[in-house]
Amino acid sequence: MADLSTTFMGLKLPSPLVVASSSLSNRVENFQAAEASGAGAVVLRSLFEEQIEAAETELEEKLSVAADSSPEARSYLPPQRIGPHEYLRLVERAKKSVRIPVIASLNCAWPGSWSEYAAQIAGAGADGLEVNIYNIGADPDVSGEELERQYLEIFQSVRSTVKIPIALKLSPFFTSLAHVARRFDAAGANGFVLFNRFLQPDIDLDRMALHSSMQLSQPNEMLLPLRWIAILHGRVKGDLAASTGVHDAAGVVKQLLAGAQVVQLAATLIRNGVAHLATLRNGLDDWMERGRYSAIADFRGTLSQREAKDPRAFERAQYVHLILSQNA
Repeated sequence: MADLSTTFMGLKLPSPLVVASSSLSNRVENFQAAEASGAGAVVLRSLFEEQIEAAETELEEKLSVAADSSPEARSYLPPQRIGPHEYLRLVERAKKSVRIPVIASLNCAWPGSWSEYAAQIAGAGADGLEVNIYNIGADPDVSGEELERQYLEIFQSVRSTVKIPIALKLSPFFTSLAHVARRFDAAGANGFVLFNRFLQPDIDLDRMALHSSMQLSQPNEMLLPLRWIAILHGRVKGDLAASTGVHDAAGVVKQLLAGAQVVQLAATLIRNGVAHLATLRNGLDDWMERGRYSAIADFRGTLSQREAKDPRAFERAQYVHLILSQNA
């Protein structure tokens, strides 16, 4: 059997298969099943900025009522009893249940005092932290440059709070994604997850109202992160994680060839069960055996833009070739 071990954010993983933040990653039994099936790490379901703010608001309301009866109310009512405390318990329980790295996740949109929870998450034992900044830039008065500055401010507020490694889950919609990645690289990002998926509202014609639902990714969606992992490999210091659209072992191999350190998986595990990780692991091992690769490091990044025979294929040249071929 080939050596499937890898590293991500400086953490040692027994395999590059990582359970992504999803509905699966909030139950201890799923973590244990994932480890048994070949997962290299698990990313917990996100703690949302809105959950923290709601908890703080509820706490303030309780304190204001209690303060009428006792001037010491603010000292005897611990904030951990509100919402996010359960997330810290999840981190603790996850760490006790598995030996593979446990990566917590913060989902946020704006700079704020909520970043202090990153320290509590680290204190609960998380091996790393994934910061998912979910802001689609809908305000026409906010420039792309200003939006990037806000992203950087959010990241720096978390980076200054904790010493554990941090991965930034990026959006694909920046004007210059490579430049943005470099800026976060310089700010101390230990890894990049490509990409987060923004919720796409639909319109219900019968109800004449907006309708939103979580759509699982499809295999063709893996091509976007594949391109950018190939472009960024060797150009940023932070490790690269592929996320979105990987459903089979072939997809895992392709992302590793492009330069990914790890591949995050959610939709395929929701559809096929956590035990499907074993199928993916065996498929990766079989491919390596056929290619006579003894370790992932032997082939990782060999088809990145930096290493490819035709690096222009990741930019405009291939597009022009295909369009002209169709018109011939």
